[in-house]
Amino acid sequence: MKKYYLLIILAIIVPITLRFFDANFLDQRLVNYVSFLTVWGLISLAVILGPYKEGPFNLPVKLIFFSILFSIVMANYSWDQKYWDSLIEYTQYLIWPLFFVLIGVNMPIKTIEKVVVAYGLVYVGLYLFQYINSGTVFFGKPLWGEEFLESRGTVRIIFPAKGVFLLSIFIAITKITSEESKNKWFWVIIAALGLVIPIMQVTRQYIAGVLLIYVLHFSKATSNIKKALFLLIFSLGFMVLIQSEIPMVKGLMDTQKESDTRVDENYIRVLAGKYFITDLSPNFWSQVFGNGSPYWGMSTYGKFIENLADRKGYFLSDLGLIAVYAMFGIFAVAGYILIWIKSLTVPIPPKYHYAKYYLWYLLITSFTGASLYFYHYLIATVFALYIFQKSYWMESKKRKIINLIKILETDKPKELK
Repeated sequence: MKKYYLLIILAIIVPITLRFFDANFLDQRLVNYVSFLTVWGLISLAVILGPYKEGPFNLPVKLIFFSILFSIVMANYSWDQKYWDSLIEYTQYLIWPLFFVLIGVNMPIKTIEKVVVAYGLVYVGLYLFQYINSGTVFFGKPLWGEEFLESRGTVRIIFPAKGVFLLSIFIAITKITSEESKNKWFWVIIAALGLVIPIMQVTRQYIAGVLLIYVLHFSKATSNIKKALFLLIFSLGFMVLIQSEIPMVKGLMDTQKESDTRVDENYIRVLAGKYFITDLSPNFWSQVFGNGSPYWGMSTYGKFIENLADRKGYFLSDLGLIAVYAMFGIFAVAGYILIWIKSLTVPIPPKYHYAKYYLWYLLITSFTGASLYFYHYLIATVFALYIFQKSYWMESKKRKIINLIKILETDKPKELK
């Protein structure tokens, strides 16, 4: 019975932390209140349930969370942003204590998998609904203006809650090659959607990140002959695709050609990165602990950052790890680096490798976009870290039992052997 209660609670928490897929038809004040109460409720519960069993990700999660929390002080100290403004702005970043709540209640991995896959399918359904009804903005926000416009050969909709979708497709590809999994046709369908949806959204780093993880997984999970065959089919398919007349593909190719002509010192992201690293911080302490997250367009700090975006095209949301440093300081960056190091060095069973893949996707896209800190990704990041850590504990326990059996076998009297 406990498992069903946990499943229901988790199923409620996910859409709240995703702000209900940025549904524009909901009262945003109500969404803000519910999100605020949920996040601070999780923080309180994390304190109550402690102390926690030590694990590889406890320290990096603490580093990131407390860096974010302390940057509220820095936003006030360096930019005179009011604490109330920061509390409103910061609700989206403070989901990290859910990691410790999951440890405290010993959340089953299967429960998280069910919730993630279910909301991954919800993501697909809502995205297709919005795509079909692109004339009205039901979910998310257009890249330009007040409606979704055609760009790169299609109506381009960057749909909210991408993190849950990514984790669900990485679960799917892992299940496909797992001998234990059943209903593989179901996982094949989800994995296929993991290729179709990014292409429909025509975002290069999104497509490249997903393709790289797919190639990595399927090439290592097969025999040498199958591996060579897979790479051959993939290469031929890719060549046919880029030579096709599909509008979305042509749009991507044209965008890439435009980018290739301007990758130099004056490229806007390079200039923005330099500015946010070297010029934004008004004092030494902000260089160490960050400037805090600006309350966009509302506080003095928020208006300054908005003005930078409007006048110079300097967007924090384009800069990944640089944005993390600018807002939350060097210890938050150190937290992410520790996560990636441990994701490469800490062993877990192959059936949970999807947690690695999600963290590696964040690494691949860590210098572009907002996947490291935006609420569209954070709940999936917390799930991936928890699954990784719990599966590591399970594997360690299994190894200890095996080693104990070996010792007992070795110590048996000769006449019993």
